[in-house]
Amino acid sequence: MNIMNIKDIQEAFNNNYNFSDLITKSREYIEEIVDNRENNFLAETIEESQKRNELKDFVIEYSKTYLIINKCLGENPSFRIAFNFINPESGYPDYVYEIEYNILGEFQDEFFLEV
Repeated sequence: MNIMNIKDIQEAFNNNYNFSDLITKSREYIEEIVDNRENNFLAETIEESQKRNELKDFVIEYSKTYLIINKCLGENPSFRIAFNFINPESGYPDYVYEIEYNILGEFQDEFFLEV
């Protein structure tokens, strides 16, 4: 049996999906969502206008990647890239934005979560 260590898997994943470029494009996408916060789902998710406005001051920081494998119903594997919204006053994340990509590295879904 040929065993890969986690570092080998990470390197193969990063190379296959051009990971640094994907992180940059994902962050830019999230920044566009925040810039247009009054006209997208954030207006419904964060009902208070003042809180929505404060999002522009948060630091958007890459956090981690989730590999979603061994799904039920024979679905293909996918992965999620998670970004923290760091509150400038507390220095801690108040929100997490996750973007899910399919096995081909194409956008699949997105999630905005309060921490």
